[in-house]
Amino acid sequence: MRPGRIAWLIAFASLAAVGVGAEVPVRESYVLHCSGCHLPDGGGVAGTVPSLREIGPLLNAEGGREYLTRVPGVAQAPLASDELAALLNFVLVEFAGAEGFAAFTAQEVEAGRAEPLRDPLSARPAVPGARGSDE
Repeated sequence: MRPGRIAWLIAFASLAAVGVGAEVPVRESYVLHCSGCHLPDGGGVAGTVPSLREIGPLLNAEGGREYLTRVPGVAQAPLASDELAALLNFVLVEFAGAEGFAAFTAQEVEAGRAEPLRDPLSARPAVPGARGSDE
């Protein structure tokens, strides 16, 4: 096994040892729930996994905030809605460089989760600024 993988396994095991129901700092929550696909720097994988660095414009786009709460990776994340709201806010600031926006709340996240997108790729063109839109 490569040394890099061993370091990741140790880090993951350490985070998993925190336990179910324990409060997990938002950066660790990102590592546990997002970085496996979006990568530790939020850069994603071109053509496969969207970059979180590009989601900032969605905050001001009509339907953009709702879209962010309804994409499958968000809507189905195994987190309480207040934890997920904190995680969304962290991602927007840390990776997208967003500032001065109205922070997501647990209630807003809960509303989006109630209607998860079944086909997020087809929903993207309807959201200006999202990858795949005609802008």
